[in-house]
Amino acid sequence: MTINRRAFMKRAMALGLSATGAAALLEACGGGSTSSSGPVTVNLYHTIPAATTTYWQQTLLPPFEQKYPNMKLVTYQLGVENAEVLDTKIKAGGSAAPDLAWLDSTSTGTFVGASLLPDVDGWLNSHSDIKQNILPSILNISSYQGKVWSLPWMTNNTAMQINLDAFNEAGVPIPSQDPEKTWTWDQFAEACKLISQKTKMKGFLMNNNGPGWDAWLFSAWIGTNGGSFLSDSGDPAFNSPAGVETMTFLQNLVNNGYTAYSAPGQGYDPSGWYSQKAAIMANGPWNFPDLVKLNTFKFTVVPYPVNKQPATNPGGDQLFLFNNSQQKVNYEFDYGQYMLTDDFQVKFNIESGNLPVTKSATENATYQAHLKQYPYLYGWVNSVPYSVSRSSLPQAADAGTAFGQNAWDPIITKNANVQQALAKAATAVSALKQ
Repeated sequence: MTINRRAFMKRAMALGLSATGAAALLEACGGGSTSSSGPVTVNLYHTIPAATTTYWQQTLLPPFEQKYPNMKLVTYQLGVENAEVLDTKIKAGGSAAPDLAWLDSTSTGTFVGASLLPDVDGWLNSHSDIKQNILPSILNISSYQGKVWSLPWMTNNTAMQINLDAFNEAGVPIPSQDPEKTWTWDQFAEACKLISQKTKMKGFLMNNNGPGWDAWLFSAWIGTNGGSFLSDSGDPAFNSPAGVETMTFLQNLVNNGYTAYSAPGQGYDPSGWYSQKAAIMANGPWNFPDLVKLNTFKFTVVPYPVNKQPATNPGGDQLFLFNNSQQKVNYEFDYGQYMLTDDFQVKFNIESGNLPVTKSATENATYQAHLKQYPYLYGWVNSVPYSVSRSSLPQAADAGTAFGQNAWDPIITKNANVQQALAKAATAVSALKQ
């Protein structure tokens, strides 16, 4: 099959590539024909942590490579998960141009706008068994404007890691790991109060000065109050009555003296929780390798407290397939299909500490045995069906930054007026659409 030169040039130049550079990339990608005298090279860019990368390359890739000897999968470590870094690789073109990428879903709108992606939605519809096996909440993350544009590689979310010793010392009941039966906002606040009063630590480790992280956690908090962060069209929704109530609740935790701050810009860092600066923090299963070794206190993981409905903030990474040539795309889908098998999903996610994206892998006997061995993982796994999808609009990341700088930090660290701060953030986010 011949690549449509005109369409390819349009896509490449939409990402900022010059006409000369686009032509060079087209030539490098096999713009004339799919015929080849040797294996077809498919480049996969990722930021998988080093230990998991070794396992993936040495254990999971060989069976795939043996099945598809005419495909040469070349992997590249990007170093940092940043869409802009990947964009530079796309713009550079040449023989190392990305064909596949491990990346979070927030880049979907940009890639769709530049017409860089193949028809993943059509492929899934023709493989209904695969589509029906993907968890519905995860399929939503893979979608943009009503169509699926990427395949989920793995997922994660945040839930509340709690210090059981502190809870027991303060006489606080342990919340259920069932999102439908877990604690309420009022019970969460009471737990923070009692722990702060009766132990040597604060109740909750409050994140701050990390705009992207702060906005991501807030999307879970407002989700538990029946609200959302952005509308489908990119308008701010965080300044709704649900958003005002949510930020007021969180600000009151700070003002009442029930919280300790994380290091500025490092709300994801669990060291303050490990050192027992606070008994509760929101974090994710990617810390599994460290949690396995934690023996200074007993702990578990439970869902976010609920005000109106269960919710969490889905994370994880997608497999983006780039439409460089039909021959490559065929092999890209072959890899995607292998990635969604139980064997891959169970082994990769046990090794990495993340969560499977399919029903069958989650229910797999080996994975269920893993959960029983480490029961705190249920706090994250049980929350997956209640994921509140984050926006994949091109301006979503900037919207998160605007919210963090104009609303979260002033409200949480400077006791700013909640409604005024949210209104200021909403104005900044609305300007991103212009």
